[in-house]
Amino acid sequence: MTRRELPHKIGAVLGRRRSAIAAACAVVLVASLGIGLLVAGGPHPESPPSSPPVASATPPSPQPVGISLDGWKLSIPEENDDGDATTIEPAALKAPWLSATPDGGLMFWAPASGATTKNSDNPRTELDSLTNFKAGTGPHTLTASVTLLQVPQDGGGIILGQIHGADDISSVPFVMLRFQDGQVRVVVKKKQSGSSSNKYPLLNNVGLNSQFDFTITDLGNGSLAFTASHGGDTHQVVAPIPAPFQGQTVRFQAGSYQQADDPGGAQDGGRVIFHRLAEQPTVPSPRG
Repeated sequence: MTRRELPHKIGAVLGRRRSAIAAACAVVLVASLGIGLLVAGGPHPESPPSSPPVASATPPSPQPVGISLDGWKLSIPEENDDGDATTIEPAALKAPWLSATPDGGLMFWAPASGATTKNSDNPRTELDSLTNFKAGTGPHTLTASVTLLQVPQDGGGIILGQIHGADDISSVPFVMLRFQDGQVRVVVKKKQSGSSSNKYPLLNNVGLNSQFDFTITDLGNGSLAFTASHGGDTHQVVAPIPAPFQGQTVRFQAGSYQQADDPGGAQDGGRVIFHRLAEQPTVPSPRG
C-alpha cells in the first residue's frame, strides 16, 4: 500500500464505524421511546369491541296456559250501571276477581259482600259457558281440578260447578257441585221453582289447600253422572234427570259462587284455584 492509498483506507474504516454507532444509537432511541409510550399509557394491543348493552325485558304477566278462556263469559261482583253484577264477554282476566297462577291455572275470588246477579243473593266470580245444550239429549262433560284456599266464615261453603238453566230458564239453577264443611256433594233441583232437591254426597274430609278433581256429566240418555277424586279416593254417583229439566236448554258454569248467609267483612268470601277446567260438548245447540 502506498502512502497515497493509506489516508483513503483509514477514512473508509472510520466511516463504517460511524455508521454502526449511529445505527446502534437509533435502536436505543426507538426502544427508549417505546418504553416511554408504554409507561405513559400509550397504545396497547387492540381489544375486541364490547357488545352493546342488552335492555332487560319486563317479564310478561302470567297468562293461563292450562285453561282456555275461549268459549266463556265471566260474572264478577262489581256493580254495572243497573246495580247488578258485571259480565265480561268474552271472558278475560280481571284482578282481583280472576287472576292467573304461575302454573297456568286460574284463581277465583268472590267476597261475601258485593254485587250479585239477578235472582241471587250471593256474590260470585264465575265462568259461564257460551255453549248451550239440551239436557238429556247428548253427552256433555265438565271436568275440573281445584284447590280451595278460603271459604266463607259462616260455613256456607262454595258452589264450584253447575249445570245451570239457559234461555227461557236462565234464572234457574239445575245441578250444583258444592263444597261445605269438608264435604263435596251434588245438589240436583227437582223442579224449576222452589227449593226441593236431591243431594248426592261424593267426598268427605276434604280440607283447605288440598287438591281434588271432579266431573259433572250429562250422559245424554236421561241420566247424570258425578265423579270426585281426592287422595286416591274416587266416588261416582249416577242420578236421573228430573222430568222438569229433561230437554231444557242449559249450560255449564264454574268458579267461586260463595254461599255465605252472614258476611263477615270485606275479607270474607270464597277463594279457589282451578288447575284444570274444560268442557267436552257434543252436538251442542248454538246459544240464543
